[in-house]
Amino acid sequence: MRKVAFLVLVCAAACGTGDNVVVGGIGASDITPVIQFDNIRSVINGRARLFGADGVPNGSAQVIIISDQPQLCDRLRAHPDYFRNPPEEYQALILFLPDTDHVGTFIPGRAGDEGTSSEIIGVKDTGTPVPPFTTTKPVAPFPVLDFFGYISLRDWSISPGGEADGTFYLAYNLPVALQGTITISQGFQFSGKFKSTACPTLDGTLLP
Repeated sequence: MRKVAFLVLVCAAACGTGDNVVVGGIGASDITPVIQFDNIRSVINGRARLFGADGVPNGSAQVIIISDQPQLCDRLRAHPDYFRNPPEEYQALILFLPDTDHVGTFIPGRAGDEGTSSEIIGVKDTGTPVPPFTTTKPVAPFPVLDFFGYISLRDWSISPGGEADGTFYLAYNLPVALQGTITISQGFQFSGKFKSTACPTLDGTLLP
């Protein structure tokens, strides 16, 4: 049944209208809204330094961000802590890829694809930090996901006005803070396609 569900998700994403489509959903909790990307207003990409919870840089990545908020690049420039101290309600799906110059298919957890991951954030109350749903190994008692999916990058341009183009299929885990509030068995499955525009000021944003 999981293979059938996977094919349905991939087909829905591939056959959807427009350059940017995300298929999947997560139910509401006390601190997160229902998460569905029915109205995508921003899709941006860029290279960015990654920062730990203490604010110290701990690497870098190619990043694609899909959001229901318009002009997201401008919002991040005005609020570098947008994802850690949300100034407004929003939903965002963030794809992390190794900080390299090549394109191809990347699989979370596969040797050679270190740094490949994704996070989804749904903010219901402004000013309140919200734990992201991630593609990383879940915490007990939830089972380890036996299929982590992929991110396929067909094009990546860092020139002004450049864009990234690709598809993805991923399963997301429940944050520890939401255990017991949302039912989960084998992760929340999302698939989609994207064609993003470059955000030259993305570096410096405190990503989750």
